[in-house]
This record gives sequence, C-alpha cells and structure tokens, in this order.
Amino acid sequence: MPEDCVQRIIMVGKKSLPSVLTRGMEIDVNSAIFTEDDWRIPIINSLQYPTLPSEKRVRIMALNCLMWNGDLVRKSKDEVFMRCLGKKEYMKVMGETHEGICGAHQGGRKMCWLIRRYGYFWSTMMKDCIDYSKGCEAC
Repeated sequence: MPEDCVQRIIMVGKKSLPSVLTRGMEIDVNSAIFTEDDWRIPIINSLQYPTLPSEKRVRIMALNCLMWNGDLVRKSKDEVFMRCLGKKEYMKVMGETHEGICGAHQGGRKMCWLIRRYGYFWSTMMKDCIDYSKGCEAC
C-alpha cells in the first residue's frame, strides 16, 4: 500500500436477537394431529415443510403463524398471539361467548370482537359469528 494513502479501519457491528430456541421459548412443530378436514392443515404443512410447493394464499397466511406448544398461533395486527381453532373448538367458543354466563346474546360483530379479545382466531370468524347470532332461537 502506498505511503500517501491513509489507512482507515471501519468497524462494522451486527446486532441481532438470538434465535427463538435460545430465548427459552418451546416450539414443537410435530405434536399437532388433525383428523378432520381442517383449515389449519395447509398452514401447518407450509410451516413444517417450507420447501414443498403450496398455494400463494397459504404461504401468505403462514407468514403470521407459528407453532407454539403444539398449537397453531397467529400474530394479530396488534402483535398479540391468537390461538387458531378448529371447527369443534370454535363452535364451543362461539356458543359460550354468545350465550355465556350472563346470557348477553351478543350480535355477530360484537361476538367476533369479543372472541378476538379472548385470543382466538379462525379463518372465517366474522361470517361464522354473524351466522351463529342470526340462527339463535332465543334472540
């Protein structure tokens, strides 16, 4: 190197968070077993086997999802993790929310809002809540 050139050393530092596994979070991608036709199966397969081809819709939905202790969870817009439910589970949650202890018999939109606040999610949530509240005989 010529003497008239000034030698400068630029220090480059990279800061990153440790991986999820080293932060103490347990993630198990193989413990979920689904027997019925479930909307979660393509997303779970996309998360478990990212190299397999899948539909664009499934890949987009899987961006906000991860497996947490055997359950599929989805990150909401508020950055809260919501547990994704199958049909049997969400029918039970809708019944409990609509009829509930106080028997409030909420409407569809309010019921959907409450279920999200409780930390649950499924893909057809709004439609199912509206249909459930319209089909209630007591209302």
